[in-house]
Amino acid sequence: MPKAKYNKDADGFYFKNVPTGKLRKDGYPEYKKVRAKTIKALDEKLKQAEQLSALSVNPTNMTVDQWKDIWFSSYKSDLSPSTQNFYNNLYKKHIAPHIGAMRLLDVKEVQCQSILTAMSKQDYAAKTVKSVRTTLFSLFDKARANRYIPFNPCDHLTATGAQKQARRALTQQERQDYLQACRTHEFGTFAAFLYFFGLRRGEALALTSADIHPDKIVISKQHTFPDNNQPRLSAPKTAAGVREIPIPTKARFFINFNNLPQGYLFADTAGEPLSYSEVRRRWQSFLKQAFPDGTDITEHYLRHNYCSMLFESDVDLLTVKTLAGHESVSTTLEIYTHYTEQMQKQASAKVLAIG
Repeated sequence: MPKAKYNKDADGFYFKNVPTGKLRKDGYPEYKKVRAKTIKALDEKLKQAEQLSALSVNPTNMTVDQWKDIWFSSYKSDLSPSTQNFYNNLYKKHIAPHIGAMRLLDVKEVQCQSILTAMSKQDYAAKTVKSVRTTLFSLFDKARANRYIPFNPCDHLTATGAQKQARRALTQQERQDYLQACRTHEFGTFAAFLYFFGLRRGEALALTSADIHPDKIVISKQHTFPDNNQPRLSAPKTAAGVREIPIPTKARFFINFNNLPQGYLFADTAGEPLSYSEVRRRWQSFLKQAFPDGTDITEHYLRHNYCSMLFESDVDLLTVKTLAGHESVSTTLEIYTHYTEQMQKQASAKVLAIG
């Protein structure tokens, strides 16, 4: 019978004794018992120990950059490519330049707080500042949990920033201008898919001819850009993102469903998915044609606009949630609240104009 990969202790945990690189008082090598409830979890812990050994890093001299590499591969490697890219970019841009070269043991709360304070003064969005705080906390909390530092210097950081600009539906004039450009611009079909189906940008870019049916389109995938330019096919953002959306009658006046290309609907001349830079170029060109005097409209505004149009057509809240692919009804409800507030304002304006 082959020998088991790991032993089990009295508590039923898998374990392995690994050298710490230090010596005991009697001169013999010191070993540390690494244990976990499952073999998979133990493999992860042992992987982290091996990486630390491979780096030949003395824990007392380990820099924040060195620990970040271990922390990331041990605790973030199972995240989606786009989320991994998000964390990496936050660290490289906002954390590494300030404390990356410092010894892990030397970092103080004031130095971490100064990163967040500087971001707030530079009008970074509150969400971005809070994401950096979360990254800092996790980075140092795992270092504390692994006993590389005695405490987490990021326990009590405060994060503020510029409030995110509220998304909104398009005005009636904006809708007319937008749809007019859909008829004539090279990227008009893409813009029309956003408008009539409320798709996320990545969902629209991943559409193929196989996803288009006589009376509906099927959303089951998306394109992300983990390296900031080349697309990668993945599952939708959440399970709720997998959905079927009926084709509105008016959409057929702006999208020629009988003459869509085979394969990817939005591709380069070789039929390959568009790069991020090419998507941005075409989208900005479309907006410039639709709104020559400038606009604050983004792709995501079209999702808000789609939900508002559904509410205008008396579609119920739960159906709107399903069609938009919202994970939580609270997101749909937020848009509905904004929609009803706008309706009340318009009604008040009409009342003031009577007589």
